Amino acid sequence: MQFCFRSVKTDLALNMPVTPGEFAVEAGRSVTVLDMAQTGEAAFPGLSALFNEQFEFLLPSEARNYTQGDYSGDPYAMVDTLVGWSEAGEVLRLIITDTPVNFPVLLGPVRYGEQDGTGDVYVTLTLRRYRDLAAETAGITAETGNNSRSEVRAAQAERTHTVVKGDTLWGIARKQYGNGALCWKLASYNGIKNANLIYPGQKVRCPDKSKL
Repeated sequence: MQFCFRSVKTDLALNMPVTPGEFAVEAGRSVTVLDMAQTGEAAFPGLSALFNEQFEFLLPSEARNYTQGDYSGDPYAMVDTLVGWSEAGEVLRLIITDTPVNFPVLLGPVRYGEQDGTGDVYVTLTLRRYRDLAAETAGITAETGNNSRSEVRAAQAERTHTVVKGDTLWGIARKQYGNGALCWKLASYNGIKNANLIYPGQKVRCPDKSKL
C-alpha cells in the first residue's frame, strides 16, 4: 500500500516514502433527523459527506530500507511541493494503492517540523474532498433534456487508448469524456477490477459515453 498525490492540473505525482500505520476515510450520506410535530423524530437522507481528514507522514532525512519507491532522501523538497500545491489551491488526486481510494482533494495548510534531531521531517496534511460543481451542473442540465457541450462531444465512436507511463484511468476519462469521475464506469466496461491499477501497454476501450 502506498499513498500518492497527483496534480490534476500538471499530472505531477508525489509518492509518500513511508505509509502511515493506519488510515480511515468517511463516505456516504449524512442522516438528518427532524422532530415532526405529534409523530416524533424522523430520519431523512442528508447531504453526501465530504472526506475531511488529517494524515501524518514521515519524510526521512535519507533513503532507508523501509522507504518506498525512488525516494530522493530530500524531505524539504517534498515539503516545498506540498506547500506549493496548497498555496496554489490545486486539485489533487489522493490515491491509496490496493484500496478503492482514488478521489480529488484540496490540501489545507501544511504543518511540518523535526522532532528528534535526526533530520527526519514529520508532515501533517489536512485533506478535504473536492467536489466539481461544474460537472454536477452539466449532469443536471442533461437530465432536463438540454444536453451540454461536453455531452455532445462524448457522443462518438469507440476509441482505444494505449496506456503509457504516468497514465491514470481518471486522466483518461477526463481526456475522453471531460469528466474524470467516469473512470469507475470505464474500469467496469473494460473489466478492470482495480481502477487504481493500469499498466503501460494496456489497451483501454473508450466507448460512447452513453454505453458506460
